[in-house]
Amino acid sequence: MFTKLAVRNVKRQLGNYLIYFMTVSLTVSFIFAINNVIYSPQLLQWVEEASSMKIALIGLTIFIALIVAFVLGYATAFMLKLRKREFGTYLTLGMTRKNILSIFVSETMIMCFTALGLGILLGLFIYQGLIMIMTNLMEMKFTFADYSAKGLLLTVVLVAAMFAISSMASARYLKKVSIYELIHGDQMVEKRVKHPTLWLLLTLISLCVVIGSCVMFCKQVDILLLKDASSLGSVFISLFVLAGGLILFHTAVSRSIVNLLLKRKHFCSSGSHTFVLRQLSASLRANSIMIGMIAFLMAFAVIGANASFALRANTRAVLDRDIPFDALYIEEQSDADNQYSPISVNEGEKMIEKYAKIVERLPFAFYTTGRDDLHNCTEWSGEDDLFITESDFNKICQSLGFDPVQLNQEYLVIANDAYTLQFDFSQTEIGAGGRTYRYGGISQDYPHFAYVNFYVVIPDEAVKNMETATRCVAYDLADGKYDGNRLKEELSYTVPGDDENDGPYEMCNYVLKEYNRIRSNSILAVFVVGALYIAAIFLFMAMAILALKILSTLSEDKKRYRVLYRLGADEQEQSKALFQQTFSFFFLPFAIPILLSIPTGWVCGRIMKLTGFAAQQTEVYLIAAVIALVMILIYVLYFTATYQIAKRTVIVNNQSGR
Repeated sequence: MFTKLAVRNVKRQLGNYLIYFMTVSLTVSFIFAINNVIYSPQLLQWVEEASSMKIALIGLTIFIALIVAFVLGYATAFMLKLRKREFGTYLTLGMTRKNILSIFVSETMIMCFTALGLGILLGLFIYQGLIMIMTNLMEMKFTFADYSAKGLLLTVVLVAAMFAISSMASARYLKKVSIYELIHGDQMVEKRVKHPTLWLLLTLISLCVVIGSCVMFCKQVDILLLKDASSLGSVFISLFVLAGGLILFHTAVSRSIVNLLLKRKHFCSSGSHTFVLRQLSASLRANSIMIGMIAFLMAFAVIGANASFALRANTRAVLDRDIPFDALYIEEQSDADNQYSPISVNEGEKMIEKYAKIVERLPFAFYTTGRDDLHNCTEWSGEDDLFITESDFNKICQSLGFDPVQLNQEYLVIANDAYTLQFDFSQTEIGAGGRTYRYGGISQDYPHFAYVNFYVVIPDEAVKNMETATRCVAYDLADGKYDGNRLKEELSYTVPGDDENDGPYEMCNYVLKEYNRIRSNSILAVFVVGALYIAAIFLFMAMAILALKILSTLSEDKKRYRVLYRLGADEQEQSKALFQQTFSFFFLPFAIPILLSIPTGWVCGRIMKLTGFAAQQTEVYLIAAVIALVMILIYVLYFTATYQIAKRTVIVNNQSGR
């Protein structure tokens, strides 16, 4: 009997359960998709650190499941409020609390299995979408990925655990709540906000904190990239301050804005504004902390999604800058004695030819005087200065499409990062070959082919009496991808262990662009997919809480809108008032996070510029706009569904008068 009653209740409450069911299904679909990514055979092939990535993703999924369980418990509490009178009536008719709990658990199980089935069905497509994103990020051809039984099992276990935790919270509520509270709970008088002036002051202070933390974050990023690379802690501090400011701002504004608007007599006298403000006063006051937490979740969904895609653009640009050649042979002078049997140039070229044709071979060298005249101007005092001839440097520039340099009894410092630009070399002169060379400037605009903080371009005659520090050969390979991992293995050799090392380890004198592309793209793909997963779940949960909170008060709203109808408000006026009420409640925690897309996009663009990739700024700004647009579309979807359900329930029809 209880099962039949539960099925009937689910059918009857289908409209009210729509938002809840939609959110749970979407959440389950993403959990199923990410679990299949975790156990995907392709992940083992694509990602070199697949085992550590798998552990990280499993931990992330469990963490997200706990958050979802908490939100589901919160959402279930809202749903129970919709049915307080129903459960109270059951108790007065002779049912025991155990009977009611059995009905509710049966309803939960029906919702669980239905959401699980629909979520898995939708997750089949989302999983392929995630694989498509990963293959796109790794610049690989997309093929349909296999599904995993382990991924399905983990999804079932996590979903069951989520519903079990949320049901326990509901059972506790049903066990303790009184019959009077169930039947007359919707008649409780809302408390008025105390000290509205103080809350208004906190609103202004917290807004300044939010703005100040954004400014501080921007400055800390500049310091991190230009001055002090160890100031990463300050960046996180500014993010924590931003989080606290967001929560406090939305809590304070929820308790002060209505009181402020009610004092504007001209505004309140227009239409049903006073009625809407009274409606909002109760809901905003009771849910002020919740609104702050929702704003926090959405804000960091925006920041996380933007950061992940900005990292994608930055990673590609960094690869082209840091490894401009398809292959680069680097022979340190200590390798020349063949102590550890390194792969020679001729042997390496034969191995490379098995994978890709060598189109161009470009030899060059770096030299040293054994002194640290220029390094002495920096914090790296004690390291030998490295020099490259003007002709070798221009030969490389011509090969890579950069303008050559022209030196006239001077030297040019080439910095490999923005941090080096802060040091002053202008007073240092270089003596070599009986001549003195003055400072000719510093530049970060050239690609990296020396893996040091900086090196120096100097006229050819200056290196005649210098020692050769490193011999290099750059290779331009025929277009087309090859197995970079396998070639890297062939070009590596074993160095025996010593007192400082536990055992033998692998060494390689070659830098392979394809190997590093595969490695960086695979890690990046997992990171981006994980960030999108978190952002999507956070956004769905935030929107669901807002929607369910509005739907949980429909019984009270229905009575109040009936009074509004009797006071002369027609159906159109009621609909307008309900729209304003629903939109205001939805918009309050949504506005600031969406506006944060602007400074977040600007900061990401700033990072691109400071790291030498100004050309990618437009791409970063476009990504920020697309992320904001997607969030707005999800917002509109939830808002529209909530408004339509509320409208159907509370609006009094002009013809029927109900």
